[in-house]
Amino acid sequence: MRQQIKRWLVILMSLIMLLPLGGCWDTFEPERMVYAYGMAVDYKKGQYIAYLQMINLGLLAKTEVSGGNSEENVEVGRATGKTVDQAIFNLYGSAQRRIFWGHLSYLILTEEALKSDGIKSVVDLLDRYRETRYRIWFYATKDSLSEILLNTPILGMSSALSRISDPKATFQQNSFIQPINMREVLISIDEPVHEASLPVITITKENWMTQKKPHESLKIEGIAVVKRNRLKGFVMGSQANGLRWMNKKMKRSNLTVKDNPKNIDVLVTNLKVKVKPVIRNKNIQFDVKVKADSVIDHVEQNFNRITLATKIEEKIKKEIMETYLYGLSIDADLYRLTEVLYRKNVRVWKMVQHQGKVPLKKDSLRNIQVKIDVIHGEKQRDKPTL
Repeated sequence: MRQQIKRWLVILMSLIMLLPLGGCWDTFEPERMVYAYGMAVDYKKGQYIAYLQMINLGLLAKTEVSGGNSEENVEVGRATGKTVDQAIFNLYGSAQRRIFWGHLSYLILTEEALKSDGIKSVVDLLDRYRETRYRIWFYATKDSLSEILLNTPILGMSSALSRISDPKATFQQNSFIQPINMREVLISIDEPVHEASLPVITITKENWMTQKKPHESLKIEGIAVVKRNRLKGFVMGSQANGLRWMNKKMKRSNLTVKDNPKNIDVLVTNLKVKVKPVIRNKNIQFDVKVKADSVIDHVEQNFNRITLATKIEEKIKKEIMETYLYGLSIDADLYRLTEVLYRKNVRVWKMVQHQGKVPLKKDSLRNIQVKIDVIHGEKQRDKPTL
């Protein structure tokens, strides 16, 4: 009898020990799934149009080793629905394998989608789904979504290394428009002034070419200013130049100044920005102090170092003011001056704010001080190399 009980105990213990081994029964093998890497949303005739960019991650390692790959590594799916979620489920109907969302890298919204609560709908969907993360980069565009999603980087690189899936790589070299991810979008819209600035993507054929034809490439051309449920407007090209000088995360940027009759190119680095609210009763103004270093990139004639610094300071001050005034024309607080007041003096902010925003006028930027230190290295002398 005792031996029979021991036998049953051994069998029971063996079964108990086997239970943890069943923990992976509900998983999916990586090679049996497809991976959503990019998503885009359009809106036409009362219907949302969802696009999904699928990439072959198996080709990524081959591309890194060989420096290029002729195999097709991108496919784009498209479906419509009354909501973004419905459009995605309509796309599932033609999917050949399970779609994994954990590698979703970026989201693009068209002008029409932004005007029709598109950002509100998509953010709510992505925020609730368990596989997506807050590191998804957000963009806006006026161009064709299918052309953007099918675009491939130069030299046959994987789309996982494109400008929009890895924007920090190019921002380190030329800090024009700062990339923004979903976490930052949520913060920007929930905090005063309840606006977020999405980088705007355009397609250009002018900059790169292959041996056979021009190579279409993606370019960040400006920003789209959005609130929770609507689009305020676009700030494009030179209109957005002032943004870089008010961005504390700016790494480096180029500037060209006129020194009659020639031009001088300088590289501006080590930017420091301070914004201070000046309060007089209910009249709120802001003082801006910008300090940076500049290195001479190109010079064609002898120059005076002090005069050059003054010219750089004047141009930066002009660009800051021009961008600020353009922001006022679309009722946008591009420099988030409202948030500065909220952080510095919440009591006054409560007195003057309307729907979270401080009323801004042309003279609300009371004083802009720019201090540039022209740094000389071994070859950056006061005269041309030749």
